[in-house]
Amino acid sequence: MRLKTVTRRTLLAATVAAMVGTSALAPMAFSAEGDAKGKTVEYITFGLQFEYQVAMVEGMKKRAEEAGIVLNVIDGKGDPNNQVTQALDAVTKQPDAIVINPIDATLLVAGVKRANEAKIPVFIMENAPPEGEYLGFVDFDNEAGGALGADALAKAIGEKGVVLETRGSVGSAQAQARHKGFTERMAANYPNIEVRSLNTEWAADNANKMVLDAFTQDPNIVGVFSHNDEMVRGIVSALRQIGKLVPPGEAGHVTVIGLDGTPLALDRIREGTQHATVAQDPYAMGGGGILEQVIAYFEGRDYDKNMQTKPYLIDKANVDDARNWGNLKK
Repeated sequence: MRLKTVTRRTLLAATVAAMVGTSALAPMAFSAEGDAKGKTVEYITFGLQFEYQVAMVEGMKKRAEEAGIVLNVIDGKGDPNNQVTQALDAVTKQPDAIVINPIDATLLVAGVKRANEAKIPVFIMENAPPEGEYLGFVDFDNEAGGALGADALAKAIGEKGVVLETRGSVGSAQAQARHKGFTERMAANYPNIEVRSLNTEWAADNANKMVLDAFTQDPNIVGVFSHNDEMVRGIVSALRQIGKLVPPGEAGHVTVIGLDGTPLALDRIREGTQHATVAQDPYAMGGGGILEQVIAYFEGRDYDKNMQTKPYLIDKANVDDARNWGNLKK
């Protein structure tokens, strides 16, 4: 493979996640005992413009309500600088815990360290900061997700041709792992596929513009792997604009595979404008993962401090399966 750089709940699998740099899960540096009821938690989201993130918040709110926790949700809006201010502001509120889903974990080190100084426990989702202490971490096997996307795309296009990769943000560990999984699997197993990576920064508008440009330069592109299903909106729009939204099985069809398993992605799979999506379960990560860690901490119980969910492929064969979190939103 030639590589060009141009960027219903599933079972949780407890694993030891690889920590980055000098970050570490704190050895219970803070004490807690008793009940979770009445405790306050500040949750700084990645951004509520993403359907996946909205579903994650819904699951966390439900679990928090069951436990009697007051959960204050702060919209990160996909802006890493905004998240830094939000993290520092959250510390001033003196909550019983802070949960963060970082956009750029490096920028959030100041907020995490400020919380450490204030003796406020921190829990992290998906993107581990390189410094500071946190008491729990939940993520998704992003590298495996990227590799699964590569296998599915390669199979669909007959293991040859030029494909695009629309990427998440450069400062995102999730995006870097998805990129690694996708490109390394392509390089190792599919030498007749050329990958052109686009730095589309998680955004559908960016994906639309950059995919249009890519097809202008090379109209023979046969497939696209997107780091999230949100960007597929822009990709499908671009294909429609240039007359490339051809039904599967017909000449000129472009295979599109996303990642997340959103309700809209499932609808696109049914209608044939998206071939497949790599599923990651927001309910397992949110209400079933990070909130369970927080609750166990409040109750003084032992808990798995590293948790990881695993990907699986959704296509026409299993798109209506009750296992798919996107079907719960119907």
